Amino acid sequence: MDATILIIGSGSLTRAISYSLALLPSRPHRVIVCARSRDKLNEIIYVSRAKAASAHSPAKFETVEFDPESGDACRLLSSLQPDIIINCASYYSPWEWIHQPSLWTQLLRGAGFGFTLPLQAAFAIKFAKAVAAHSRPVLFINGCYPDAVNPLLRALGLPVFCGIGNIALVAASLRSSLGLMSGQRLQVMAHHLHLYTPKPGVDEAQVWVDGKHCENVTGLLVNQRTSNGLEVNKVIGCTAAVLLRDILDGSGKETHVPGPFGLPGGYPVRVVGARMELNLPANLSECEAIAWNERIAVADGVRILSNGNVEFGEETKLALRQYIPQISEGFHASEIDKVIQSLLQLRQRLTREKVHPLKTNK
Repeated sequence: MDATILIIGSGSLTRAISYSLALLPSRPHRVIVCARSRDKLNEIIYVSRAKAASAHSPAKFETVEFDPESGDACRLLSSLQPDIIINCASYYSPWEWIHQPSLWTQLLRGAGFGFTLPLQAAFAIKFAKAVAAHSRPVLFINGCYPDAVNPLLRALGLPVFCGIGNIALVAASLRSSLGLMSGQRLQVMAHHLHLYTPKPGVDEAQVWVDGKHCENVTGLLVNQRTSNGLEVNKVIGCTAAVLLRDILDGSGKETHVPGPFGLPGGYPVRVVGARMELNLPANLSECEAIAWNERIAVADGVRILSNGNVEFGEETKLALRQYIPQISEGFHASEIDKVIQSLLQLRQRLTREKVHPLKTNK
Protein backbone atom coordinates (compact mmCIF):
# COMPACT_ATOMS: atom_id res chain seq x y z
CA MET A 1 0.00 0.00 0.00
CA ASP A 2 1.28 3.49 -0.89
CA ALA A 3 -0.38 5.39 1.97
CA THR A 4 -2.91 4.99 4.76
CA ILE A 5 -5.69 7.57 5.12
CA LEU A 6 -7.60 7.56 8.41
CA ILE A 7 -11.02 9.23 8.49
CA ILE A 8 -12.69 9.91 11.85
CA GLY A 9 -16.50 10.00 11.86
CA SER A 10 -19.45 8.36 10.14
CA GLY A 11 -21.64 11.28 9.05
CA SER A 12 -22.47 12.55 5.58
CA LEU A 13 -19.09 14.26 5.12
CA THR A 14 -17.13 11.10 5.96
CA ARG A 15 -19.30 9.14 3.55
CA ALA A 16 -18.84 11.68 0.78
CA ILE A 17 -15.06 11.57 1.18
CA SER A 18 -14.86 7.78 1.34
CA TYR A 19 -17.15 7.28 -1.63
CA SER A 20 -15.13 9.76 -3.70
CA LEU A 21 -11.85 8.09 -2.70
CA ALA A 22 -13.28 4.83 -4.05
CA LEU A 23 -13.27 6.31 -7.55
CA LEU A 24 -10.29 8.70 -7.66
CA PRO A 25 -7.03 6.95 -6.71
CA SER A 26 -4.85 5.42 -9.41
CA ARG A 27 -2.57 3.87 -6.76
CA PRO A 28 -3.43 1.30 -4.03
CA HIS A 29 -4.11 3.51 -1.03
CA ARG A 30 -5.58 2.17 2.19
CA VAL A 31 -8.58 4.04 3.62
CA ILE A 32 -9.68 3.33 7.21
CA VAL A 33 -12.89 4.81 8.60
CA CYS A 34 -13.21 4.97 12.39
CA ALA A 35 -16.47 5.60 14.25
CA ARG A 36 -18.46 4.29 17.20
CA SER A 37 -21.40 2.77 15.26
CA ARG A 38 -20.77 -0.63 13.68
CA ASP A 39 -23.99 -0.35 11.63
CA LYS A 40 -22.88 2.94 10.08
CA LEU A 41 -19.39 1.59 9.43
CA ASN A 42 -20.87 -1.42 7.67
CA GLU A 43 -22.82 0.86 5.34
CA ILE A 44 -19.77 3.00 4.58
CA ILE A 45 -17.47 0.09 3.82
CA TYR A 46 -20.07 -1.68 1.68
CA VAL A 47 -20.68 1.35 -0.55
CA SER A 48 -16.98 2.29 -0.70
CA ARG A 49 -15.86 -1.22 -1.65
CA ALA A 50 -18.68 -1.64 -4.18
CA LYS A 51 -17.85 1.67 -5.85
CA ALA A 52 -14.15 0.77 -5.94
CA ALA A 53 -14.93 -2.62 -7.45
CA SER A 54 -17.20 -1.15 -10.11
CA ALA A 55 -14.44 1.28 -11.15
CA HIS A 56 -11.62 -1.28 -10.82
CA SER A 57 -10.02 1.08 -8.31
CA PRO A 58 -7.00 -0.16 -6.33
CA ALA A 59 -8.14 1.68 -3.18
CA LYS A 60 -8.69 -0.64 -0.21
CA PHE A 61 -11.19 0.10 2.57
CA GLU A 62 -11.30 -0.96 6.21
CA THR A 63 -13.24 0.12 9.28
CA VAL A 64 -12.42 0.25 12.98
CA GLU A 65 -14.90 0.73 15.80
CA PHE A 66 -13.67 3.69 17.82
CA ASP A 67 -15.46 6.15 20.07
CA PRO A 68 -13.92 9.61 19.47
CA GLU A 69 -15.15 10.75 22.88
CA SER A 70 -13.79 7.97 25.10
CA GLY A 71 -11.26 6.20 22.85
CA ASP A 72 -7.49 6.52 23.15
CA ALA A 73 -6.40 8.50 20.07
CA CYS A 74 -2.69 7.92 20.67
CA ARG A 75 -3.19 4.16 20.82
CA LEU A 76 -5.31 4.29 17.66
CA LEU A 77 -2.54 6.05 15.74
CA SER A 78 0.07 3.62 17.05
CA SER A 79 -1.96 0.61 15.91
CA LEU A 80 -2.93 1.93 12.46
CA GLN A 81 0.11 4.07 11.58
CA PRO A 82 -1.74 6.44 9.24
CA ASP A 83 -0.01 8.89 6.92
CA ILE A 84 -2.95 11.30 6.84
CA ILE A 85 -5.78 11.85 9.33
CA ILE A 86 -9.00 13.63 8.42
CA ASN A 87 -11.18 14.59 11.38
CA CYS A 88 -14.90 14.77 10.57
CA ALA A 89 -16.13 14.22 14.14
CA SER A 90 -17.58 16.94 16.34
CA TYR A 91 -20.29 17.62 18.90
CA TYR A 92 -22.16 19.77 16.37
CA SER A 93 -24.60 18.42 13.81
CA PRO A 94 -26.07 20.72 11.15
CA TRP A 95 -28.96 18.30 10.73
CA GLU A 96 -30.05 18.14 14.39
CA TRP A 97 -32.63 20.91 14.00
CA ILE A 98 -34.43 18.78 11.37
CA HIS A 99 -34.45 15.46 13.24
CA GLN A 100 -34.47 16.56 16.89
CA PRO A 101 -35.72 20.16 17.13
CA SER A 102 -35.39 21.67 20.60
CA LEU A 103 -34.57 24.91 22.37
CA TRP A 104 -30.94 23.95 21.77
CA THR A 105 -31.28 23.81 17.97
CA GLN A 106 -33.37 26.97 18.06
CA LEU A 107 -30.54 28.70 19.94
CA LEU A 108 -27.94 27.46 17.45
CA ARG A 109 -29.87 28.78 14.47
CA GLY A 110 -29.96 32.31 15.86
CA ALA A 111 -26.65 32.55 17.71
CA GLY A 112 -24.23 32.96 14.82
CA PHE A 113 -22.06 30.10 13.60
CA GLY A 114 -19.18 31.16 15.84
CA PHE A 115 -21.21 29.85 18.76
CA THR A 116 -20.40 26.30 17.59
CA LEU A 117 -16.60 26.73 17.70
CA PRO A 118 -16.01 24.87 21.00
CA LEU A 119 -18.31 22.01 19.93
CA GLN A 120 -16.49 21.69 16.59
CA ALA A 121 -13.03 21.90 18.17
CA ALA A 122 -13.20 19.13 20.79
CA PHE A 123 -12.17 16.11 18.71
CA ALA A 124 -9.90 18.15 16.44
CA ILE A 125 -7.91 19.09 19.55
CA LYS A 126 -7.84 15.49 20.73
CA PHE A 127 -6.47 14.13 17.47
CA ALA A 128 -4.07 17.02 16.93
CA LYS A 129 -2.57 16.22 20.34
CA ALA A 130 -2.24 12.58 19.32
CA VAL A 131 -0.52 13.60 16.07
CA ALA A 132 1.89 15.82 18.02
CA ALA A 133 2.81 12.90 20.28
CA HIS A 134 3.05 10.31 17.49
CA SER A 135 6.36 8.63 16.71
CA ARG A 136 6.44 9.68 13.04
CA PRO A 137 5.07 12.56 10.94
CA VAL A 138 1.35 12.52 10.15
CA LEU A 139 -0.58 15.12 8.15
CA PHE A 140 -3.57 16.28 10.18
CA ILE A 141 -6.50 17.67 8.20
CA ASN A 142 -9.51 19.04 10.07
CA GLY A 143 -12.95 18.96 8.47
CA CYS A 144 -14.90 20.62 11.31
CA TYR A 145 -15.21 24.41 10.89
CA PRO A 146 -11.54 24.67 9.86
CA ASP A 147 -11.80 28.43 9.19
CA ALA A 148 -11.96 28.98 12.97
CA VAL A 149 -10.93 25.66 14.57
CA ASN A 150 -7.59 25.55 12.74
CA PRO A 151 -6.52 28.99 14.10
CA LEU A 152 -7.51 27.72 17.55
CA LEU A 153 -5.26 24.67 17.07
CA ARG A 154 -2.46 26.97 15.99
CA ALA A 155 -2.95 29.13 19.09
CA LEU A 156 -2.66 25.97 21.21
CA GLY A 157 0.60 25.04 19.48
CA LEU A 158 -0.97 21.96 17.86
CA PRO A 159 -0.23 20.67 14.34
CA VAL A 160 -2.71 21.14 11.52
CA PHE A 161 -1.99 20.98 7.79
CA CYS A 162 -5.22 22.46 6.50
CA GLY A 163 -8.97 21.96 6.39
CA ILE A 164 -11.41 20.71 3.78
CA GLY A 165 -14.60 22.12 2.32
CA ASN A 166 -15.81 25.73 2.58
CA ILE A 167 -13.51 27.66 0.20
CA ALA A 168 -12.85 24.45 -1.75
CA LEU A 169 -16.60 24.12 -2.31
CA VAL A 170 -16.90 27.79 -3.31
CA ALA A 171 -14.02 27.40 -5.77
CA ALA A 172 -15.55 24.26 -7.30
CA SER A 173 -18.92 26.02 -7.65
CA LEU A 174 -17.27 29.02 -9.34
CA ARG A 175 -15.21 26.89 -11.71
CA SER A 176 -18.43 25.15 -12.73
CA SER A 177 -20.51 28.34 -13.09
CA LEU A 178 -17.78 30.09 -15.08
CA GLY A 179 -17.22 27.06 -17.30
CA LEU A 180 -13.46 27.25 -16.82
CA MET A 181 -11.16 24.93 -18.70
CA SER A 182 -8.46 22.96 -16.89
CA GLY A 183 -5.74 25.35 -18.01
CA GLN A 184 -7.47 28.47 -16.71
CA ARG A 185 -6.27 29.79 -13.37
CA LEU A 186 -8.81 30.39 -10.61
CA GLN A 187 -7.88 32.13 -7.35
CA VAL A 188 -10.48 32.64 -4.65
CA MET A 189 -10.51 34.27 -1.25
CA ALA A 190 -13.44 33.02 0.82
CA HIS A 191 -14.47 32.16 4.37
CA HIS A 192 -16.97 29.66 5.78
CA LEU A 193 -19.42 32.56 5.84
CA HIS A 194 -19.43 32.57 2.02
CA LEU A 195 -21.19 29.23 1.87
CA TYR A 196 -24.21 31.53 2.13
CA THR A 197 -24.96 35.03 0.80
CA PRO A 198 -23.25 37.58 3.07
CA LYS A 199 -25.36 40.11 4.93
CA PRO A 200 -25.28 43.73 3.74
CA GLY A 201 -21.98 45.39 4.63
CA VAL A 202 -19.99 42.12 4.55
CA ASP A 203 -17.65 41.48 1.62
CA GLU A 204 -18.57 38.83 -0.90
CA ALA A 205 -15.99 36.18 -1.78
CA GLN A 206 -13.17 37.58 -3.94
CA VAL A 207 -12.41 35.88 -7.25
CA TRP A 208 -9.70 36.19 -9.91
CA VAL A 209 -9.64 34.34 -13.25
CA ASP A 210 -6.29 34.33 -15.01
CA GLY A 211 -5.25 37.24 -12.79
CA LYS A 212 -8.31 39.41 -13.51
CA HIS A 213 -10.81 40.26 -10.77
CA CYS A 214 -14.21 38.68 -11.39
CA GLU A 215 -17.58 40.40 -10.85
CA ASN A 216 -21.07 39.04 -10.05
CA VAL A 217 -19.76 36.44 -7.62
CA THR A 218 -23.12 36.35 -5.81
CA GLY A 219 -24.89 35.40 -9.03
CA LEU A 220 -22.32 32.74 -9.82
CA LEU A 221 -22.89 31.04 -6.44
CA VAL A 222 -26.70 30.93 -6.55
CA ASN A 223 -26.93 27.20 -7.35
CA GLN A 224 -24.60 26.27 -4.50
CA ARG A 225 -26.36 28.50 -1.99
CA THR A 226 -29.84 27.26 -2.85
CA SER A 227 -28.94 23.55 -2.78
CA ASN A 228 -29.68 21.17 0.09
CA GLY A 229 -26.79 20.81 2.54
CA LEU A 230 -26.63 17.04 2.19
CA GLU A 231 -26.27 17.40 -1.58
CA VAL A 232 -23.59 20.07 -1.15
CA ASN A 233 -21.66 17.72 1.15
CA LYS A 234 -21.23 15.38 -1.81
CA VAL A 235 -19.26 18.10 -3.60
CA ILE A 236 -17.23 18.82 -0.46
CA GLY A 237 -16.36 15.13 -0.20
CA CYS A 238 -15.18 15.14 -3.80
CA THR A 239 -12.99 18.23 -3.29
CA ALA A 240 -11.47 16.59 -0.19
CA ALA A 241 -10.73 13.37 -2.08
CA VAL A 242 -9.08 15.35 -4.91
CA LEU A 243 -6.92 17.18 -2.34
CA LEU A 244 -5.84 13.85 -0.83
CA ARG A 245 -5.05 12.46 -4.27
CA ASP A 246 -2.96 15.53 -5.08
CA ILE A 247 -1.07 15.36 -1.78
CA LEU A 248 -0.25 11.69 -2.27
CA ASP A 249 0.59 12.15 -5.94
CA GLY A 250 3.32 14.60 -4.97
CA SER A 251 3.22 16.73 -8.11
CA GLY A 252 2.50 20.42 -7.63
CA LYS A 253 -1.18 21.44 -7.84
CA GLU A 254 -3.00 24.75 -7.37
CA THR A 255 -6.10 24.43 -5.23
CA HIS A 256 -8.01 26.06 -2.35
CA VAL A 257 -8.20 25.08 1.31
CA PRO A 258 -9.53 26.56 4.54
CA GLY A 259 -7.24 27.06 7.52
CA PRO A 260 -3.85 26.27 5.90
CA PHE A 261 -1.20 26.10 8.65
CA GLY A 262 -3.91 27.31 11.06
CA LEU A 263 -4.62 30.60 9.28
CA PRO A 264 -8.15 32.05 9.57
CA GLY A 265 -10.53 31.57 6.64
CA GLY A 266 -9.71 30.16 3.21
CA TYR A 267 -7.02 30.82 0.59
CA PRO A 268 -5.70 29.74 -2.80
CA VAL A 269 -2.70 27.50 -2.21
CA ARG A 270 -0.15 25.38 -4.04
CA VAL A 271 0.34 21.84 -2.74
CA VAL A 272 3.43 19.76 -3.45
CA GLY A 273 3.18 16.52 -1.50
CA ALA A 274 3.23 17.37 2.20
CA ARG A 275 4.27 20.97 1.49
CA MET A 276 1.85 23.83 1.05
CA GLU A 277 2.23 27.53 0.32
CA LEU A 278 -0.18 30.40 -0.27
CA ASN A 279 -0.87 31.14 -3.94
CA LEU A 280 -2.30 34.66 -3.75
CA PRO A 281 -3.10 37.01 -6.64
CA ALA A 282 -0.26 39.38 -7.52
CA ASN A 283 -2.01 42.42 -6.04
CA LEU A 284 -2.77 40.79 -2.67
CA SER A 285 -0.15 40.40 0.08
CA GLU A 286 -0.23 37.67 2.70
CA CYS A 287 -0.88 40.24 5.46
CA GLU A 288 -3.78 41.73 3.48
CA ALA A 289 -5.27 38.29 2.82
CA ILE A 290 -5.14 37.30 6.49
CA ALA A 291 -6.57 40.65 7.62
CA TRP A 292 -9.45 40.28 5.14
CA ASN A 293 -10.30 36.81 6.45
CA GLU A 294 -10.13 38.07 10.04
CA ARG A 295 -12.72 40.75 9.22
CA ILE A 296 -15.00 38.12 7.68
CA ALA A 297 -14.47 35.90 10.74
CA VAL A 298 -16.04 38.57 12.96
CA ALA A 299 -19.14 38.56 10.73
CA ASP A 300 -19.24 34.75 10.97
CA GLY A 301 -19.36 34.98 14.76
CA VAL A 302 -15.85 34.27 16.06
CA ARG A 303 -12.19 35.07 15.50
CA ILE A 304 -9.01 33.84 17.18
CA LEU A 305 -6.32 36.44 17.72
CA SER A 306 -2.61 35.71 17.39
CA ASN A 307 -2.24 35.93 21.20
CA GLY A 308 -4.76 33.10 21.66
CA ASN A 309 -7.72 35.23 22.67
CA VAL A 310 -11.07 34.13 21.24
CA GLU A 311 -13.54 36.92 20.44
CA PHE A 312 -17.21 36.48 19.50
CA GLY A 313 -19.38 38.49 17.11
CA GLU A 314 -22.37 40.43 18.40
CA GLU A 315 -25.05 37.77 17.69
CA THR A 316 -22.98 35.13 19.45
CA LYS A 317 -22.27 37.45 22.38
CA LEU A 318 -26.00 38.06 22.86
CA ALA A 319 -26.76 34.32 22.87
CA LEU A 320 -23.94 33.60 25.33
CA ARG A 321 -25.02 36.43 27.66
CA GLN A 322 -28.39 34.73 27.96
CA TYR A 323 -27.01 31.30 28.87
CA ILE A 324 -23.26 31.41 29.63
CA PRO A 325 -22.48 35.06 30.42
CA GLN A 326 -19.03 34.28 31.84
CA ILE A 327 -17.67 33.54 28.36
CA SER A 328 -19.72 36.03 26.33
CA GLU A 329 -16.80 38.46 26.13
CA GLY A 330 -14.49 35.69 24.95
CA PHE A 331 -11.83 33.48 26.48
CA HIS A 332 -8.24 32.38 25.95
CA ALA A 333 -7.51 29.30 23.87
CA SER A 334 -5.97 27.64 26.93
CA GLU A 335 -9.46 27.62 28.55
CA ILE A 336 -11.11 25.74 25.68
CA ASP A 337 -11.70 22.51 27.66
CA LYS A 338 -13.80 24.36 30.26
CA VAL A 339 -15.73 26.18 27.55
CA ILE A 340 -16.49 22.92 25.74
CA GLN A 341 -17.88 21.42 28.94
CA SER A 342 -20.03 24.50 29.55
CA LEU A 343 -21.59 24.21 26.09
CA LEU A 344 -22.12 20.46 26.43
CA GLN A 345 -23.94 21.01 29.72
CA LEU A 346 -26.08 23.70 28.10
CA ARG A 347 -26.87 21.40 25.20
CA GLN A 348 -27.92 18.62 27.57
CA ARG A 349 -30.27 20.99 29.40
CA LEU A 350 -31.85 22.62 26.35
CA THR A 351 -32.31 19.45 24.28
CA ARG A 352 -34.79 18.26 26.92
CA GLU A 353 -37.05 21.16 25.98
CA LYS A 354 -38.59 20.29 22.65
CA VAL A 355 -40.11 22.71 20.15
CA HIS A 356 -42.31 22.07 17.14
CA PRO A 357 -40.21 22.07 13.91
CA LEU A 358 -42.43 24.76 12.40
CA LYS A 359 -41.57 27.08 15.26
CA THR A 360 -37.81 26.99 14.78
CA ASN A 361 -36.24 30.16 13.44
CA LYS A 362 -35.15 30.07 9.83
